[in-house]
Amino acid sequence: MFQFFKRRNKNAQTELKTILGGYELPSFSTSVINVLSKLRDPEMSMAEVVPLIEVDPGMTVRILRLVNSVGFGLTTKANNLQHAIMLMGHSRLEALVLSFGVSDSLPSSMQCMERGMFWSMAARRACLARMIASRLHPATQAECFTAGLLLDMAIPVLDPFHKEEYSSLISRWRDNGESGLVELEQESFGYDHAGIGGLMAEAWKLPRYIVNAIAAHHLPHGKSAAEPAIRLVSLLNYFDEENPARALVETAREQYNIDEAVIGEMVQQSFDYAEEFTATFH
Repeated sequence: MFQFFKRRNKNAQTELKTILGGYELPSFSTSVINVLSKLRDPEMSMAEVVPLIEVDPGMTVRILRLVNSVGFGLTTKANNLQHAIMLMGHSRLEALVLSFGVSDSLPSSMQCMERGMFWSMAARRACLARMIASRLHPATQAECFTAGLLLDMAIPVLDPFHKEEYSSLISRWRDNGESGLVELEQESFGYDHAGIGGLMAEAWKLPRYIVNAIAAHHLPHGKSAAEPAIRLVSLLNYFDEENPARALVETAREQYNIDEAVIGEMVQQSFDYAEEFTATFH
């Protein structure tokens, strides 16, 4: 049975190939790689990043669209790319560019669920993780947005790899409230989407907070390296249309003493905000 946190000094890309039968993790686009390299240069200025983004019109449009959306949390509207980057700052810009790189590298179609459903949940988790982080650990809001968006990024990879078998497994997960997805995946394949997602994040050399968040978001309270906001948003239910945040609200109250009305308002606001984000990552 594959367990991510028992690994020692192993190459993530090699492990992915071994576990998934020769699977080759796609590379990020040249523009994403160039922007991330510049952002990770301790001597860089934010002004130096602007021309690297401008050569990619698609990235420019996506950044301006997201920065000026209500859900992004900025009080000032950006008039142009340079203004947007200055408003965001380093951590938020890196979070967005990482998100674009990952979302563009994932398979474009899914059989186990509608692609729109997958990205809608990803956007909901991202927005809600940022809001919960603002209350529980404010310094990590940008990081939690990115981690929340990417929590289940291995599902679109496992879906075509296992084909009908994975669709059947997702149906069992939807219909059987007693078994979680991780348990069903481990039972069927000997590994799960959290562990595979952690390997993907490591192979892409994503920041350690994202690697830990993805790999640990289903571990029990007290044993997870993921931030509380990440563990909470992982409880959102893809298939409960009436009350997808039922388990999240209960856990927020019991473990973090967040009043039900307060967390309920956060959920509603984040779901409203997520509608603006979904199309950008879909």
